[in-house]
Amino acid sequence: MLHGGEIYDKKIELDFSVSLNPLPCPVQVIDEIKAAADQAFNYPDIMQSEFAAAVAKAENRLSQKNAKLTAENIVGGNGASELLMAIVNMLRSKKALLTIPSFYGYEHALGAAKDCATGRFLLRETDGFVLNEDFADAITEDIDLVILGNPNNPTGRLIPESVLVKTMEKCRAVGAALIVDECFFRLSGKRDCEEIPVSARNFTGEYPNLFVVDAYTKLFSIPGVRVGFAITSAENAGRLRHFLPEWNMSVFADRAGIKCAEISGESSFTKESLEVIQREREYLVNELEQIGISTYRSDTNFILIRSDEDLYNRLLEQKILIRDCKTFGGLDKGYYRIAIKDHNANERLITAIKTLCNIRER
Repeated sequence: MLHGGEIYDKKIELDFSVSLNPLPCPVQVIDEIKAAADQAFNYPDIMQSEFAAAVAKAENRLSQKNAKLTAENIVGGNGASELLMAIVNMLRSKKALLTIPSFYGYEHALGAAKDCATGRFLLRETDGFVLNEDFADAITEDIDLVILGNPNNPTGRLIPESVLVKTMEKCRAVGAALIVDECFFRLSGKRDCEEIPVSARNFTGEYPNLFVVDAYTKLFSIPGVRVGFAITSAENAGRLRHFLPEWNMSVFADRAGIKCAEISGESSFTKESLEVIQREREYLVNELEQIGISTYRSDTNFILIRSDEDLYNRLLEQKILIRDCKTFGGLDKGYYRIAIKDHNANERLITAIKTLCNIRER
């Protein structure tokens, strides 16, 4: 199991393996997807003009550091995965650095790059899987590409601003490009008495070799539509378009993405989503810990847990799918990732796990 959402060969009633917004997709986005069927007989806009402008406008409204992005800084993609692959192919890295555990898609993209060696920096469980300033020391002169998740998947931890800045500075010093995957960033937030999480997209104007990859997949719960975008310098964006297929966004993705950008820029939907995520995350953590299952602190809409029980297969018998994390580098048997869903679904998961634990105790 390399990814969540592998439901097509299984009988699943509840899928906790994919980490989507527990709030439903706004009806305005659904209406745009339906309306796009009338445009299916036309080619989509090859320049992605309206989409790129809408994303830039939304990002400027949400910026924590008064970003001044334009459509020239935005490149749309068939999900974030296509953009990761395209950026890696464009950069033609000889040695990349990743953290482990992290999203398999980074390894997949690098695997398509010819003659690219990969170094790995272990996120320590004793540090709560948080990236620390030691990471910058691992960016040596022979590293020409660094890929990070903010927050990281499957650990759910955001990168502290001081570590992010130090990493960007070190990448600039050694001439390395930096890709920051922020597909879960809008679904992440601070807890009480903590610094506000800072997005790498605030720094694209300061660091020319910085690429931020995001998608509306998670925030709007539309993984089947495939709406991703990259934020970078205008020069890099121009180069990147040559490494993507023409018309790489369908009319459905284009129209849905424009509406997603408009809604995300208004921020109320995101605010409501974060409130639900925080409340339900606390509920799941409290319930799981009472059962005796280890949980790791998360800043986003999924939780990494550990159990001696074979939760993946036992829950699968109850038609509930979770993410078995043994395929993540740096993790072994017994680690699982569960998404934050609506309260009724979360209650069903807890009830199912309690049933398993009772069976085991007999």
